[in-house]
Amino acid sequence: MEAPTPGMQNPLRQARLYGYLIEREGALFHPGGSHPLCSAGMTRRMIEAGWLMKADDRYELTPQAQERIAPGAMSSG
Repeated sequence: MEAPTPGMQNPLRQARLYGYLIEREGALFHPGGSHPLCSAGMTRRMIEAGWLMKADDRYELTPQAQERIAPGAMSSG
């Protein structure tokens, strides 16, 4: 699994915090969020890199990502 790019860090943090992300209007949002976290293209990159998986209508961290993304494990950015 490659290291997350700077553009992946915030969506991955939000996925850890909320437990999942949702897709609306071609972008990912945290539950109840009104500002997009990333585009559909970045979502595809995170899935291909093994950070996210689609589960029904949600996007969740993979088990490997959950192990690597612990509180304080990613730089703030």
